[in-house]
Amino acid sequence: MANTEYLLNFKNKLEIDVSGNSEVDKVEDENMAVLAAGISEITPSAEDTSDATPYWDGEGFTDTDVTGKNITFAITGNRVFGDEAQDYVASKFLDIGDALRTVTRWTDPKGNKVEAVATLTAIVPFGGAANAKQTFSFTLALNGKPVYEPANSGSGE
Repeated sequence: MANTEYLLNFKNKLEIDVSGNSEVDKVEDENMAVLAAGISEITPSAEDTSDATPYWDGEGFTDTDVTGKNITFAITGNRVFGDEAQDYVASKFLDIGDALRTVTRWTDPKGNKVEAVATLTAIVPFGGAANAKQTFSFTLALNGKPVYEPANSGSGE
């Protein structure tokens, strides 16, 4: 039987820039806040744009190419007041336009990093039953092509 390694989801780290910066090349680590406290689920999604074209040499069958992606992270949990990341997102509830842009960084359990400019969408700063913890949710929608940095890229290996 093969030695299978299952990594738990919490080992992924998702951060946002809480300084108002919206340029990946200007990221300063001290401005990055981790989305963790009160967060119970993070669901990444890559909605593909595809072209499905049948060619004559395919004898009636279709050839499909992915021509674009819309990558999002849906984040849900309970509102934690005083948490830097949650406070920043909640403060953007009434904003529109460029004020909703920030930089996000996802680091997977192996240390690979993905950075991108993202737009904060569908912000829910509170909600739920009167006798329940306040809910909190939003979606990070990546803008443009993310920057991928393999875990060993800076180690000289």
